[in-house]
Amino acid sequence: MTISYSIKQDETSTSQRLQSLLKPLGGMHNFVQPGETVLIKPNLVAPFPHAVTDLDLLSCVVEQVQNCGGKPIIGESSGFEFDTETTFKILGINDLAERLNVPFINFDNEEFVPIKLTKINDTVVKIPKIVLETDKLINIPKLKRHSLTKATIGIKNLFGLLDYDSRRHLHAFELERGIFALGQTVIPNLVIVDGSIVTERAVYGKQTQLNLLAASKNIAAMDVFCCQYLNLKWQDVKHIKLTVDEQPESFPFKTINVSEKTDTNSNVTTDTYTAPSIQKWQDSLSKKVHRSIYQALYLLDIFYSRVRKQRSIIPVLHYYFGIRPVLDTKKCNDCGLCLPVCPVEAINIPERSINAKRCMPVRCLECVTACPEDAISVRGRNVDPSMIKAKR
Repeated sequence: MTISYSIKQDETSTSQRLQSLLKPLGGMHNFVQPGETVLIKPNLVAPFPHAVTDLDLLSCVVEQVQNCGGKPIIGESSGFEFDTETTFKILGINDLAERLNVPFINFDNEEFVPIKLTKINDTVVKIPKIVLETDKLINIPKLKRHSLTKATIGIKNLFGLLDYDSRRHLHAFELERGIFALGQTVIPNLVIVDGSIVTERAVYGKQTQLNLLAASKNIAAMDVFCCQYLNLKWQDVKHIKLTVDEQPESFPFKTINVSEKTDTNSNVTTDTYTAPSIQKWQDSLSKKVHRSIYQALYLLDIFYSRVRKQRSIIPVLHYYFGIRPVLDTKKCNDCGLCLPVCPVEAINIPERSINAKRCMPVRCLECVTACPEDAISVRGRNVDPSMIKAKR
């Protein structure tokens, strides 16, 4: 198996980098034949550009598929705590799809079909029917850490294919084994990892500029390779370890550094690089308790969703116990600059308040950025200050 990667050090365009990256793998033509439909699965989990697949990279992948005569389709669904349609609107995905003349599918609105995960006792989950109808699957994950699974790379990104009931079940009972089993059932033809910006938590954590881009046919080898850039040992990420144990023939694998034009042989223990400012993972008691609490919450959500007809309690909990914007009535001078940036019209200037119900499934923090008086601040779990400063 071969992993092609580069760490950008010049002004080379994303299109040029992608073309160079795929060349050692035979180019996009090696994966896409004329007339084939190609489902492209990015990571668009939240309304924050730093936490999702880079749109420039996504555009370049679409264009290369089109250049091969393929018919690309972009498909995705956001995380539990964010509204998918609003997330896409904020990120500008619909505009991108229109510009590229490519179909964009919100999986939330698709027909789902059952499949069996043979690796966990034939557990039945549901995925969009279109996944089974397309000829090829290209997986474009965002390289990040994750508070529940430690890492979210190629295998974890496939989790976004599941319907919400399936996600609830796996979160509550067998998350890591579920991710592993899904990766053994839905196998992408090509994995391209966006490591441009790395976060220490999936959405709101500290950000590090890395400028990494990597590609491979083998999702397990890719995840092993990328763990070192998160300052993680792949053996400590359970779904990756399970996958490696299932596919030992994938190792050792070869890495090709496109940036330096050098080939190097690599073995399974690829812990040779640490991304600057990324702290080493410490699996503390608090993190273990955090994961147990979340497991219990998803168990609760199974019952809640049945009573409330598919609605989820997760956004409510994230809003009141996680991250949310708060308006200080004493600092607010009624300037109204926050109004046009709020995608859900959650701010009421006369009452100097934020409508929790509207803000709850979005929490984009655009209002925090727009307020010149710092009257709107962030409350809840720590947010990296650079996240707000970057927006300003």
